[in-house]
Amino acid sequence: SFHSQTFFLARKFRLHLDIEAHPARCVLDRTIYEDAEIFAAHLAQSGHLSERDHRTYLELYSAMRRSLAPPDLLIHLRCSVRAIRKRIQRRNRAAEQGISASYLRQLNRLYDDWIRGWSDSPLVVWDSEGLDYLEDLVDQIEFHRALEPFL
Repeated sequence: SFHSQTFFLARKFRLHLDIEAHPARCVLDRTIYEDAEIFAAHLAQSGHLSERDHRTYLELYSAMRRSLAPPDLLIHLRCSVRAIRKRIQRRNRAAEQGISASYLRQLNRLYDDWIRGWSDSPLVVWDSEGLDYLEDLVDQIEFHRALEPFL
């Protein structure tokens, strides 16, 4: 896990640096913060990343994070595990079909903890439970209205 997480961390770091070098309106669906504070944390908690490797990973992440400007806005789309599972089924991607409900619950808990502690930039937490902000025009308008004060 250490090697793959370090690879993802380096890749996200490069992506963040590229965005800073060429500023434009940009939206990332996953950030360097989530790689470290959600996915690597989950691997450490579940025993797939040793304590020593996790400490080393966090040292690297901390150094990278200090060199990055925080995002202008962080958007967290919150929904239940039930809704996530329905979306996974609807997408029908073979690689996602075996994702367990317990894994999704653990990730949701990590996201909730992380979001509660977020203070680096403005934050919009949007309950996307019963909304289809990708295809439903009314839901898209509601989503845009929630973001308007920050644009």
